[in-house]
Amino acid sequence: MKKLITLLFLTSSVFVSSPKTPEIIIQQDSLETEHFFEQKEKTHNLDNVFNKRLKALNRKSPMDLRYNEKVKPFIINYIGANKKLISKMKGLSPFYFNLFEEMLDKYNLPLELKYLPIVESALNPRAKSKSGAAGLWQFMYLTGKEYNLNVTSYIDERQDPIKSTEAACLYLSKLYEMFGDWNLVLAAYNGGPGYIQRKITATEKHDFWELQEHLRKETRNYIPTFIAVNYAMNYAEKHEIETIFPEINLSNIDTIVLKKQVDYKALKEVLCVNDETFQYLNPSYKKAVYPEGGIIRIPLDKVTDFLLNEEANYNFIEMVASKEILIDEERIIYNVKKGDYLGKIAQENKIRVFQIREWNNLKSSKLDIGDKLVLFVKKDNYQKRIITGSQEYIIKKGDTLWGITQKLEGVSISDLKELNKLDDNNLTPGKKILIPTT
Repeated sequence: MKKLITLLFLTSSVFVSSPKTPEIIIQQDSLETEHFFEQKEKTHNLDNVFNKRLKALNRKSPMDLRYNEKVKPFIINYIGANKKLISKMKGLSPFYFNLFEEMLDKYNLPLELKYLPIVESALNPRAKSKSGAAGLWQFMYLTGKEYNLNVTSYIDERQDPIKSTEAACLYLSKLYEMFGDWNLVLAAYNGGPGYIQRKITATEKHDFWELQEHLRKETRNYIPTFIAVNYAMNYAEKHEIETIFPEINLSNIDTIVLKKQVDYKALKEVLCVNDETFQYLNPSYKKAVYPEGGIIRIPLDKVTDFLLNEEANYNFIEMVASKEILIDEERIIYNVKKGDYLGKIAQENKIRVFQIREWNNLKSSKLDIGDKLVLFVKKDNYQKRIITGSQEYIIKKGDTLWGITQKLEGVSISDLKELNKLDDNNLTPGKKILIPTT
């Protein structure tokens, strides 16, 4: 009894000496507990929202768009940190989804597969992977060839939206015949049918979610990513994700057949079509050169303008090719100095050796000090090179801009005037001007 009284006394003395301590501890515990339950409730509510919305999508699709914990982080990524991608995809989708849906319907495939090119290429027909896959649907060279997507020096049909979409539908149809399950079809589209079949044989698991842990990371995450993209594209507005539209003019498209080989910059000049529209309409061309017989897709009004002035346009194109007209270029005279050779001159001016030979009718690579070479260089690069390392020069009596340029290598009168903001050719003795040291 005495021990019990002593224990009670000691216990009560703790409360007397620090009457606020237990209350503070209780309050802190309460706040932490409350925060824990708030977070748990938020997570629970989020799970409910995701689950409910994906169930609604699932009911309308033959594909398996179920929600689970493996899908959750990918949805959170697309409606959070990576929502700008969804904004861009919402803006681009009107230009591609009609084509995708029409082709998917033709082959009796689920329309939800229209979201697959977002996963594969972010709706970029010119997209290329490190492994060599190309186009909206990311076909490898051999797979593309199997489905009649030709690749030449000028054209890559894997980058053609129409042809590649039809090829993708044929390939997806074949994969479904092999696996009979859309999740496994997607896994095979990413990892290859042979790889998926070997994993199924080794594990005896035919359900993707059971097979998932046995797959490499990229394929393991492919189906959760696809489901998350489906969710984000359908419920973007619910998460206040804006739509970013590209600058593409797609009103009334028609084609022209080129009668001559044409450089892109000359074609762009006569057509007056912005880069984004031109690249979108003609993504299968690999280079900035379009061959004779090439079919170019452009807005109808531009086709009309081109054909009405066809002869003048081809004359202009010829003059650009022969350097009679320069677009974003500067013609300079380069004085060969000690240590110069064609490769060095080409590298310094960001041009090709064969171009220097062609422009100067050179029969050999031999250069002599003092030789003058005609070079056509990009204006921006040339101006930057000239301005770098410029120094002051005091004008002497009798100096002229022409006389000064004769002492400089590859510098024209217009270069000096632009560098010094001169309105005319008059020079005042004693005045300082800048002259390039290069």
